[in-house]
Formats: sequence, structure tokens, C-alpha cells
Amino acid sequence: MLLKEINFRDIADKYLYIDAACVAQNLGSIFEVTEDVTGVLCYGYIDAKAGITFEILCCAEYDTAKKTLKLLHGNDEQSAKIRLSELLEAQATVLPSEMPRLSEFKSKAETVQKAYKADEATEAMRKLTSLDPARITTHPDIVTVYMVRGDEAEAAYVLLKEVREVNIIGTLLSEPQNAAGLHKDDEISFFLVRNEKGIMCMKVLE
Repeated sequence: MLLKEINFRDIADKYLYIDAACVAQNLGSIFEVTEDVTGVLCYGYIDAKAGITFEILCCAEYDTAKKTLKLLHGNDEQSAKIRLSELLEAQATVLPSEMPRLSEFKSKAETVQKAYKADEATEAMRKLTSLDPARITTHPDIVTVYMVRGDEAEAAYVLLKEVREVNIIGTLLSEPQNAAGLHKDDEISFFLVRNEKGIMCMKVLE
């Protein structure tokens, strides 16, 4: 399946094989690379601002005929990352955590998991499927919010912060052009609406 088609919840804190020979072939200074390398073994996680990211654990050889995946040597001393935004068209497979040899990479995966562990509010945000239509594909913690005044609407990117009883709180990531008094890094409240275009996030300006 194409990476861009996999739900972010199925990527976060999971091992994946990504079919990206061009990426693997450039990792010779960090990992073992062979002529037959076809892709990379990664551990997926969410960086709130940088988006869905993959910690590369090693290079791999996938044999299409035999349907076997050979993992090459990793490197516990160096880190190599790649963002989903660079791999949207790549084919990927989410691997079962009990797959043989994945235990070799457990400590590195746990280090990443600990470093990017989200707080309770962020975890709650990520579970809200109602927000999915408004999320940025590569950045699930960021939504598009339409700031509406009369018949005019301006789209802005907002970093999710918390859900309250009647609204949602987030931080503006860009400077609004037509919202007097609001600036980048301001905290704003908004709500979900359903219209003929589907579900969207909206803030009504006075």
C-alpha cells in the first residue's frame, strides 16, 4: 500500500518495511548496504511539528518471488530519519511486532518512543477520528481551520492542543492575512462543523 494511504494510527509506534531502494542506497555511511537492497526497515512515530517521521533501523532486501524480507545490519550509534512528506508515493508494509529479528532493534525504537511520547491531551487529539478530514496528511497534529467573517473565509494551519467540552484549542502556525488581532503563535478556539463539503474546522471572527 502507498504510504500516503496508510492511516497515521497504523504507522505510529510500528515497524514498517518501506520499498525505497533510492533511500537505502544513500545510507552506506551509516548502515550495511548491498547491491540487492530494495528498501529500509523503519520505526514510525509522530513529531508534533515535523509530522510523521521514520527512524531508519537498517536496510533490507525484499525478494518478490520468494516473498522474503532480509534485514541487514543496523547501527545503534547513529540516527537516520526520513519524513513521510518525502515518501508519499512509496510502497510500505506494516510489520507484526513479533516478527523474528525485530527484537534486535527494540532498544533504538524504545529510545525514539520515549523521546517523542505525547502528553495525554495530544494522545486524546490523535484518537479523535472526527478530526481526520481536517488533518494534514503528513502532520496529524495539525489541522486546517477556516476563519470566517461574513462571506469571507481564510484557511490557516493550527497545531492541536486540547479538546474542551464545546470547542477545540490550538496554536496558529502562520500569520493570518485577514483576521485582525490574531497573529502567528496565538492560541485560538474553534469547532467542527458539517456542511455540503463534509466535516471542517471553523472559527467565526467577529
